[in-house]
Amino acid sequence: MTVGIVPNGIKVEWNMLQNGIPVVNRVFVTQTSTVGSGDLDDVIVAALAFYNVFKAAQDPSCVLQNITATDVSVANGIQTILPVTSSNVGTGTGGPMAANAATVISLRTNFTGRSFRGRFYLGGQALANQQDAQNIKASTASVLAGWFVDFIDALATINKTLVVVSNYANKIERIVALATEVISVIVDTKIDSQRRRTAN
Repeated sequence: MTVGIVPNGIKVEWNMLQNGIPVVNRVFVTQTSTVGSGDLDDVIVAALAFYNVFKAAQDPSCVLQNITATDVSVANGIQTILPVTSSNVGTGTGGPMAANAATVISLRTNFTGRSFRGRFYLGGQALANQQDAQNIKASTASVLAGWFVDFIDALATINKTLVVVSNYANKIERIVALATEVISVIVDTKIDSQRRRTAN
């Protein structure tokens, strides 16, 4: 098998641009059956609905280009790309936060260790979310956590499970990735710097 295979897995990506700089969010979901094109369509619908919620935290300069779903249960799996050309900008106010600033949503499983912790970096945020130089508002953190839990619940209604994927064990690549169900999320108020993840 090819390294990175996720059994019955789908990779979901929100591909955005902010002033010409890519802003990408990525998650993985699994299901109990073989992945088909209909499953990719279903996941994209859920991902678009989630975007339509979380864009309220983003500045209008952050523009969604497409949502991509890829079958990663096999090598060279099928892929569906949904271009998004309307209602695809952030609706937050106050101007943009720094390009390297992100709120990190910590994805928790039943287990501890690096292989069992995931992160969702929400960038492109609006200044209205910011409390001070180091923190977003506590109310914003709470809202973001609620939105993400709603996304997990929406996936469950289409028989999909949000997972943390690990491709390495003790610095050795796994032949088949380990996928572990996300059971909770934690969002603190600290603004994280993602400078190494930007093109700046």
